[in-house]
Amino acid sequence: MPPPSLTVSYHTNEDATPRALPLRRMLLPWAVLTQEPQVVADNRGLPELKGGNWLQGKHIFFGEEAMCSKCHQIRGEGALLGPDLSNLPQRDYESVLRDISEPSYAINPDFVTQTIVTTGGRVLTGSLRSHGGELFIGDKDAKETRVSRDDVAEIHPSSVSVMPDGIPKTLGPDKLRDLLTFLLVEPPSMPVYGPLPPPAPRSMEEVKAVLADAPTKAATRPLRIVLVAGRKDHGPGEHDYPAWQTVWQQLLAMADETLVATANDWPEMDDLNAADVLVFYQQGTWTPERARDIDRFLERGGGLVYIHYAVDGGQDAPGFAKRIGLAWKGGISKFRHGTLDVDFSPANDHPIARNFDQVHFHDESYWNLLGDPKQIRLLGSGIEEGLAQPLFWTATNGKGRVFVSIPGHFAWTFDDPLFRTLLLRGIAWSAGEPVDRFNELITIGARLRSSK
Repeated sequence: MPPPSLTVSYHTNEDATPRALPLRRMLLPWAVLTQEPQVVADNRGLPELKGGNWLQGKHIFFGEEAMCSKCHQIRGEGALLGPDLSNLPQRDYESVLRDISEPSYAINPDFVTQTIVTTGGRVLTGSLRSHGGELFIGDKDAKETRVSRDDVAEIHPSSVSVMPDGIPKTLGPDKLRDLLTFLLVEPPSMPVYGPLPPPAPRSMEEVKAVLADAPTKAATRPLRIVLVAGRKDHGPGEHDYPAWQTVWQQLLAMADETLVATANDWPEMDDLNAADVLVFYQQGTWTPERARDIDRFLERGGGLVYIHYAVDGGQDAPGFAKRIGLAWKGGISKFRHGTLDVDFSPANDHPIARNFDQVHFHDESYWNLLGDPKQIRLLGSGIEEGLAQPLFWTATNGKGRVFVSIPGHFAWTFDDPLFRTLLLRGIAWSAGEPVDRFNELITIGARLRSSK
C-alpha cells in the first residue's frame, strides 16, 4: 500500500513560491507503523517484590546503610550527584536490580566517572558537574569537592562507576526487596479523580503545621484494622469505595505492627471478633442483624470509623444514630457539593483536631442528620443554610469509640494530606492508640505542592 498523499509546504531560498514535499519523503520505507500504545511497566504485582514494604524501603533509601539519597534524588527528594531516579517505576525489575548489583554495567552518559588531575598533582575521581568557573566532583562517599577550572591539568573518563559495589550484600535480601519496592512502585494514591479539576495541592508547610508537637515516635501495639467497602454507586472519581479499599490497605499496611484486612459489604464474624477498628466507606445499610453485630463490637471496646455515605441509616436512621451520633435519612437529610470551610477551632483541644483551625476542602457536606447533637463531640463544622453543621465528630458507646467524617465524596480528598491527617488520627484514636501513630503515612502518595 503506498504511503499517505499528504504534503508539507516549504519554501526554497531562491523564491517565496511554496513547494509541495510529499509526506512519503519523510518516512522510512522499512519502518513498521503501529497505533499500539507504548507499554509502561507496572511493578505493583511483581512476585519478586511480594512482601516488600514501601515505607521501609524509603527509610533505607534515605538512611545511612545504603546512602542512596546522598547522590540520587527520587520524587523531588535527595541529592543530584547522580542520576534522578524518579523514572524507575517505568523501568523493569531486572534492569534496576542489575544497576544496583553491577553499577559499572551501564553508566548514565551524563554521570560518567572522571579522573581529574590538578596542577598541584592532586587526583580526584567521581562524577563531574560544572558551574561558572568551577568544577564539582562527587566521589563514592557522596562527598563533593570544588576545584577551579584554572587548577585542572587533566581530565580522563573512567569505565568504572563511582557508585559503590556490594549494596545487595550489605542490605541482605529482605532490605533489598524493600528498597526495590520503594524504587519501582509508585506510592499508593487514588487512581481516578474524574472529569472535574482537583483542588490545588497542599504545601508541605501546611502539613508540618498540623503535625507540630508530635512525638518523634509514638508507642504502638499490634493493631488489626478491617476496611469495609461496598459497590461503587457514583461516577468516576466519586464514592470510589473499591479503589479506596485497595489504596488504603496498601497505605496502612506500611505502618509498624499493623495488620490490614478487607471486607465487602459487611465484615465476617472473625473480623468482628478480632478487629480493633472497623473502617466503613460504602453506602450504609443498617439492619437489626448489623445492629446486633455493632453492639457486641462496641461492648468489647472496638473502634468504628465511618466515612461519608457510610452514615446512611436506611429505614432505621434513629437507631443507627444512637450508635454513631448522627445519621443520614433519605428524604430528610440534605447535601451540597463544593467548597467546605471547616471550623475546627472549638475542638482544638481534642487530639484528632490538634493544630487544626480553619481548613478549606472541596467535597460534599451533609446536614439535617438524625440524632442528638448533644451526644457527639464536635470536631469540625461548616455553615449550611446559615447554621453550623457537624462535618467531623467523635462519639463513645459503651467501651467503644467512634469517629465520623462527612467529607469523603471525591477521590482527591483521600489524597489530601490534611484530610489524611484527620482520618488517620481518627483511626488511631478509635483504637485507643496515640493519634500520631500513622504520621509517616500522611504524605505518602499525597497531593503536595512542589517546594521548587
